[in-house]
Amino acid sequence: MNSRRNFIIITVTWALMNPFTSAVNVYFSLFVLELGGSIVDVGLINLASMITLSISRLFGGYLADVLGRKRVIVPMTILYAFSNLIFVFAPDWRFLLIGNLICSLALMYQPALAALVGDILPSERRGSGVSLMNAPSQLLGLAGPPLATLVVSSHGLERGMRILFLLVFLSTLLSGMIRLLLVETYSSRTEMSFGHAIKEYRSALRSMRGDLGRLILISSSVIGVYNMAYPYLQVYAVKYLGLSLELWGLLSTLTAVISTISLLISGYLSDRIGRNLTMALGYLSACLGLLLISLARDPLSFSIALIVNVIFASSPASQALLFDLTSEEIRGKINAINGLIEGSLSGTMSAIGGFIYGFSAPFLFSLASLLLIPLIIGSLKLPRGKIS
Repeated sequence: MNSRRNFIIITVTWALMNPFTSAVNVYFSLFVLELGGSIVDVGLINLASMITLSISRLFGGYLADVLGRKRVIVPMTILYAFSNLIFVFAPDWRFLLIGNLICSLALMYQPALAALVGDILPSERRGSGVSLMNAPSQLLGLAGPPLATLVVSSHGLERGMRILFLLVFLSTLLSGMIRLLLVETYSSRTEMSFGHAIKEYRSALRSMRGDLGRLILISSSVIGVYNMAYPYLQVYAVKYLGLSLELWGLLSTLTAVISTISLLISGYLSDRIGRNLTMALGYLSACLGLLLISLARDPLSFSIALIVNVIFASSPASQALLFDLTSEEIRGKINAINGLIEGSLSGTMSAIGGFIYGFSAPFLFSLASLLLIPLIIGSLKLPRGKIS
């Protein structure tokens, strides 16, 4: 009963937040430029926020395995809500950097949330369970791109983005209040101390030998490659290819629809054909899509490239396999370590991507495609996981 209650609460709050967070993501890089930043500053913001998030997740992961999942999730969700007000009133791009840093600190609750999800999902249905939990938020998230397009078209880029961030604040604050109803799934009676935290993380690191370590290395590297390219996709579409803001918003809506469908399909398949094969198919889709993006020179070819890029999702399989390979008592810390590696790679690669984009925009996407090839091969060597 408690697992069902937590399942519903997490699903509902994700669904409440996602339309507005997906809306601000449609034009965020352009918002940075609008407030006086450069393409390099876009990479700098991503680098700084990712590094901060990586460090904050270490604290959050430890607290999740000592204090419990709920006691980390609820207050940090509310802090995250208020940090979005910085974007509403930011006078220039530097305040966007500050806002991202505070948001990244508040997101220390991510390992706790991931651990809670792993606690409540049965092992043989984790792939489909992850997909089902994400499905409502993905479906409602489809409203994000058209909402962003409508607001930005009506109020302009700067004022429109401020309105959208205000909606993020309100929806996240409400979600934090709803999460007060969560039921705790795990807690330890161990007293907190710095020495104990170091000891616990050493133990968690030892458990990463073998398949778990390889999974984290591969999945984090893939996310790093994605962050090298994707933050500049909207700038590439609007500034390089000459698409209008409205057309970019329409294409974002189209890819969101396809992503939602692929998420459900890949979650089901990961429980049937194995986590590793499903991950490889998702990475192959992104690899081909990025290559086609680098070759696109008109709206039609660019649209086809975007569709190929999202036609098959890998995230349900990688999340399910991570849950398969971790025990309950270290799940928060493992998610934090995963986040540290993922965030460090993502931030660094995002900054590198900004410099490469300034040199040659198409080359950035073709390079990202090339870097995914060894990761596709590596994912096939991972275990199939607990399948039904």
